[in-house]
Amino acid sequence: MASKNETNANTAETEALKKDIEQLRADLAALSESFKNSMNAQAHAGLHKARDHFQDAAQEAGRYTQQWSDEIKTRPYTSVIAAFGVGLLLGKLFSR
Repeated sequence: MASKNETNANTAETEALKKDIEQLRADLAALSESFKNSMNAQAHAGLHKARDHFQDAAQEAGRYTQQWSDEIKTRPYTSVIAAFGVGLLLGKLFSR
């Protein structure tokens, strides 16, 4: 039969283990929340960066479109002949 001292020691160890487990749970919850916040911040930063790249690409495409439009207005016959030649070339390449 276990003595009172052994029972008290076991109870104290059990209580200490319970406190340690609760502390581990709290630490794990805090770590998981911190990780989630960090991932959200990185996702938002990536989204903003992608949006900025998209806007830059859209502006660049707009500039090229304007340049091509100006070139076509300046030299309409040359543009039609060039487009026809490119069409023939692509037709030959894709017909093979």
